[in-house]
Amino acid sequence: MITAPFPAPRAVVRRIARSAPVALLRQAGRPIPTENYVQDGRYVIRADLPGVDPARDVDIAVHNGSIEIRAVRRDGGHHPGDIHYGLFRRVLTLPRDADPGTLTTRYRDGVLEVALDLPGARLT
Repeated sequence: MITAPFPAPRAVVRRIARSAPVALLRQAGRPIPTENYVQDGRYVIRADLPGVDPARDVDIAVHNGSIEIRAVRRDGGHHPGDIHYGLFRRVLTLPRDADPGTLTTRYRDGVLEVALDLPGARLT
């Protein structure tokens, strides 16, 4: 009989939990509900982010043809309910001709609107 030394089950679970893909999933945060469309030659993303301070708690980054929106909803107290707090995140692929240099944002009534020029879009 040949026996191989296998790590204890807890050690295996810890190793998997520290592996890059699983660690990234843990840090990803809750998804941000979004909608996107083209209007007047601009690619528009609307993100549902009620209860955040856009100046302090929202970060937008464009890299490698994608846009990442990250936000934190801070907990004012620990009350049981359906409102989630903590990190929220969404990564969307941008159209090829979206111009990151023209990115504008607006936050109103709990909705973040991000827009970029889309030179190839037909004006409607």
